[in-house]
Amino acid sequence: MQYSKHSQVVDTIKQCHAFRVAGPASVTPYLVGPVGIGKTSLPFQAAKDLGIDCQILLGLQYDAGELRGLIYMGDDGQTHWARPDMIPEEGEGILVLDELGQYDQLQMKVMAQLVNDRRIGEHKLGDGWSIVATGNEIKHKAGVNPIPSHLKDRLMYLYMEAVPAETIAYMAREGVDDSIIGYLQNRPEMVAQFDKSADSCPSPRSWHKVNTLLGMGFDDDTLFKNICGTVGEPAAVDFKTTLEVFRAIGDPRDGLKNPDTARVDFEPSIMFAVMSACSGSVSADNIENFCKYVLRIPARDVAAFGLMMAMKAWPGLYDNKFFRQWMAKEGKELYRPFADMIGGN
Repeated sequence: MQYSKHSQVVDTIKQCHAFRVAGPASVTPYLVGPVGIGKTSLPFQAAKDLGIDCQILLGLQYDAGELRGLIYMGDDGQTHWARPDMIPEEGEGILVLDELGQYDQLQMKVMAQLVNDRRIGEHKLGDGWSIVATGNEIKHKAGVNPIPSHLKDRLMYLYMEAVPAETIAYMAREGVDDSIIGYLQNRPEMVAQFDKSADSCPSPRSWHKVNTLLGMGFDDDTLFKNICGTVGEPAAVDFKTTLEVFRAIGDPRDGLKNPDTARVDFEPSIMFAVMSACSGSVSADNIENFCKYVLRIPARDVAAFGLMMAMKAWPGLYDNKFFRQWMAKEGKELYRPFADMIGGN
């Protein structure tokens, strides 16, 4: 099976929006993958890039009649269907048919017309809107129903899985705690471990929840138990060590202030966390210190990770004169061997 990268999916959504049409030539992406890998976030990312709206239609909350529109008697003595407010008419945006696989058969039949003809009955989707669907496969044990063949034929299936490098880079851009970034970079297999028999397990979504928990001010024991209930006890126990050490090291951005003397001998997950903290704070004022510090780090994968994260955190970094000269002289060989591994271009 061919899996699409998150970046490819976002680009596809944007292109499908630009070429939106009704009828057989319409292309509606259907993002299919395990629970919690961030499928729903990708249409929102595409909409953000395009500067347009994004709305979710969770059709399983409505019966088929509600999706069609409630019936009423008009002044003309004939029956009509009121326009459902969940079908946008004005503006421009992306309409997400979330959890499509959990709809019942009648709901899916209604959605089939929306996907193909951009309308439900006489109610047309606004010309400025495109459609994206998300869902799970039956094997994911997420309450999924078989999708009728006529609806399948109207969807473009994009199969997805959790890609650690892309997930970690996205988390870093979203400001997820450096302890989580460092831990997952060192233990990429913990980004997602779906277990249908477990109440809680690691996933991109559950790690985002852990990030929220870290900012709630819990005492250590309560925090640990809450993390257990979010990513499962094995992952929580493993992450706890990283969190405790990272909190005890003092200022993780010391390398930006004292590049010649700041510590570089932490164990890998802590060093990844330190690099995440430093790279997220790189600016024109400290870029020279950052580059000095990077060159002192003995683990080349950690150093390359910091370099890549700095580029992602500061899109204009490569326009900096010092950095361009440094890359040409000293940074290129460091960057190149690890670019593919950690999500570089």
